[in-house]
Amino acid sequence: MKYVALDFETGNASPLSACALGASIFEDGALVREQVSLIRPPAGARKFHWGNVRVNHITEKMVADAPPFDAVWQGLADEAEGSVLVCHNAMFDVGVLNACLAHYHLPIPACRYVCTVKVARRVWPGLVNHKLDTVSDALGIALDHHEAGSDARAAGQILQAALRETGSADADELAEKIGMRLGRISPMGTVPCSIAKEARGAKASVHPSK
Repeated sequence: MKYVALDFETGNASPLSACALGASIFEDGALVREQVSLIRPPAGARKFHWGNVRVNHITEKMVADAPPFDAVWQGLADEAEGSVLVCHNAMFDVGVLNACLAHYHLPIPACRYVCTVKVARRVWPGLVNHKLDTVSDALGIALDHHEAGSDARAAGQILQAALRETGSADADELAEKIGMRLGRISPMGTVPCSIAKEARGAKASVHPSK
C-alpha cells in the first residue's frame, strides 16, 4: 500500500492561502521520495496574517516568485491517485487540498486518507496530548515543526509506527483494530476520517520513554 503524507502551511485562514506543501511517499514501510515547495497563493487569497507568519515563518515576499499550486501539484497528482493520504489533522490539510484543486480546476484524485491525530489518540492514549510535536517527541521522530517537509515526514512516520505497534499490515487492518473509518476523497465528494465511540478491536497502548 502506498502512503502519501501531506502537510500544508497557509498564509491566513483561507484554504486558498496555501504557501507551502510537503509530501513524503512511503511504500512497504519505507520512505521512498519526498517533495517540498513554497507556493504562491492566487491573488484572491488575501494578505498573509501575522499569526500564520509567526508560526510558519513564511512571508509574502518569500513566495512572490514561488510556483502556484497547480505547478507544485503536478509532481504529486499521479502519486496521490489510488493511494492513502496521511495528514496530522487531516480535516485541515484535506480541506486545503480540495480548495486548491477546485480553484485551479484540477482533477480530484480518487484516494482514501487517514488522520494521524485520530490514530495517535487510539494507539497512544496516555500521551499528554496528541499534537504533532508531542507525538513525534514520544516516538523519537525528528521534527522541525511547521516546516512542511518535516511535518509531512513526521505524519508518515507516525502512521508507520502505529502499524508496527498494533501489528497491522496496512491502514485497513489498523482501522479495523482501532475502530476507525478511513476518509475518502473523490470527484463524488469527501467522506471524513472518523473514529467510532468504541473501538471494534483491542485498543493498543504504548508507554514511550522520552
